[in-house]
Amino acid sequence: MALIGKIRKNFWFVLLLLGLALAAFIMMDMSGSGGPGGAVRSLNMGNVAGQKINYKEFSQTEQAYFRNSGTDVFQKRKEIWNFYVEDALIKNEAEALGLNISKDELLDLQFGPAPSPIIQRNWANPQTGQVDVAQLQSYKTAIENGDPLNPEFAAYWKEQEKQIVKSTLQDKLTSIINKGVYTPSWMAEESYKMENSKTDFKYVKIPFDNIDGSDIELTDSDFTSYMNKYKSLYEETEETRVAEYATFNVVASEEDKEEIRESLESLKTSFLATDNDSLFAFNNRGSYSHIYGTKDQLPEVAREEIAALEPGEAYGPFEDNGAMLVVKLLDKRSIPDSVEAKHILRTTTPNDPASLEAATAFIDSITNVYKRGRKSFTDLAVEHSQDPSAATNKGDLGKFNQSLMVREFSDVCFLTGKEGGVYKVATQYGVHLIKIEDQIYNNREDKYKVATVGEAIVPSQVTQDEMYDKVSEIITNNRTYESLKAAVDADPDVSFQTTPPLKKNDFSIGSLGSGQTSRDLIVWMFSPNTEVNDISPTIYRYTDPVNYYDNKYVIAVLNRINPEGLKSVESVKDQIEVAVMNKKKGDKLASELSVTSLEDVATANNVEVQTASDVSMLAEFVQGIGNEPKVIGAAFELDPQSISKPIVGNSGVFVIQPLSTQEAGAPNNIPFLKSSLSTSTKSQVSFKILENMKKRADITDNRSTFY
Repeated sequence: MALIGKIRKNFWFVLLLLGLALAAFIMMDMSGSGGPGGAVRSLNMGNVAGQKINYKEFSQTEQAYFRNSGTDVFQKRKEIWNFYVEDALIKNEAEALGLNISKDELLDLQFGPAPSPIIQRNWANPQTGQVDVAQLQSYKTAIENGDPLNPEFAAYWKEQEKQIVKSTLQDKLTSIINKGVYTPSWMAEESYKMENSKTDFKYVKIPFDNIDGSDIELTDSDFTSYMNKYKSLYEETEETRVAEYATFNVVASEEDKEEIRESLESLKTSFLATDNDSLFAFNNRGSYSHIYGTKDQLPEVAREEIAALEPGEAYGPFEDNGAMLVVKLLDKRSIPDSVEAKHILRTTTPNDPASLEAATAFIDSITNVYKRGRKSFTDLAVEHSQDPSAATNKGDLGKFNQSLMVREFSDVCFLTGKEGGVYKVATQYGVHLIKIEDQIYNNREDKYKVATVGEAIVPSQVTQDEMYDKVSEIITNNRTYESLKAAVDADPDVSFQTTPPLKKNDFSIGSLGSGQTSRDLIVWMFSPNTEVNDISPTIYRYTDPVNYYDNKYVIAVLNRINPEGLKSVESVKDQIEVAVMNKKKGDKLASELSVTSLEDVATANNVEVQTASDVSMLAEFVQGIGNEPKVIGAAFELDPQSISKPIVGNSGVFVIQPLSTQEAGAPNNIPFLKSSLSTSTKSQVSFKILENMKKRADITDNRSTFY
């Protein structure tokens, strides 16, 4: 009571304290929220050349463009990030050059007679490939009049407008640079000569595999020297990390399978009794088709048993490709493999008995005309068929198999109709008059019509829990890399795999694929608290994308951290060891090789002298030689009949002897060559602009703190 009295006495002071606390809480919520790992962050996802990328705006773009999309969520975000980066860079460059897009120009790009390629892509009629101008004009009117649009559509249009602006400014930048592209005559002539001059030469190739390297020991300096020579291939533009992971697959137990089998045995009784096989199959995770298949198309594990059934009988349950199935034979008979037919179509309006009656009467009428011999079927098709293709094919459908036509049409051609007969049939398209020209049999063996019910063989919750408990025990009892590896190696069904070098924003891991679980694992790998040889504190659950059960549990160990810059020798040694050894073997042989003639070199190394003919200086690949630019360069540089020194190439050591060189004459059409070279250069400008901008720009990427 005393406490309540004090509160009443100091009511306004308490109220002030509560207000300050609430304000502090709101300010904290506005300035940041918990990111991965519980860190507090701002709403700044990154900076590109001084421009901030705001998380809320980024999320709005994601919602507008990819709402209800089946696209991988992380791939979507990657695409949006790339758009924001490129948009900021292009706008900066455009502003510096005084480029802009006026309001009228933007309207014209959205609604004018020559709309932006983005409008053409997003709003083209699927049938015609053309933009629906009337539809665009209705959107324009609504926007200009301030009419209320669907909020989702309005958001989409706003984001689309950003893309149009970015694309148009990029085109303007590209156009400016393209106007400065020029190919001088001497360059065109030189390019022509390099492409059209030819050389013939003899050569000896000693493959690296033929060279003994048993006395060669590779040192770290050998690897470092090789990496420095090809520095661009072995530089990290940002930190990467590598992990090892053990995958524990969750598979159905024999008890799980028996439970599924018993369920299907019970279902089989109803399956045999039903008269509506298609509906029954549909309602019980099965399949049904009116198409007759060959014996080879029946499930392989039960092919003979199903083929031996009589119509109305069923076989199963049996296991097939991860499912437990029961197959019911509906019919078996010998039917044509394909049919040649002609048809005349009179279209009908759905749910309109009058149009069906009129079409039927019309088909009856022309049937009588045909049967009385007054006109040919072809002439009647040209005159009366409402099939749009009749004007060109004159009603001739050519040869087709059973699956190509709708069921009613197909049944007449393959099951009930006879070769040479004329038949009337109604389908969803209208009423047809069909003339069967030919029924073609590859053989007279029976074909089979079946319906199937089944269930995926998935582990029960009990089985999933048992595997999870097993993995939990392993990770709890083995908190060092050495002990964990020993525990994993003791299980013949499990082994460690290694991830490729991963970046902090990656979302896909080798055989584990992409998704939230892989992303969570990568977030842990890049946590500031994660060190080399640390074991993941949690078990990562991967879900089957079709049947939605835990199909694997993963334990990870951080294996290596590769800082930005030249990679460590250790991180690439395995992948470059062969190349480094080949270089050492090549250098060793080249220094020891005594060259007097090609024949002597060939004999001493158990290879043959070969000849390369009509080799261009620009040839990227030469038959028998491969990709060897050093060899081709030497062939053009050396005098005819002279013998080269040993050349250490990409695939072995070469010694060559040029025979002759045919220099290309002066080109006939230099303007054409200049134009072709300029066009080739211009085709790369748009891409090169962005790549160059990204390399020069100061880009800060904070995405990993949000996702």
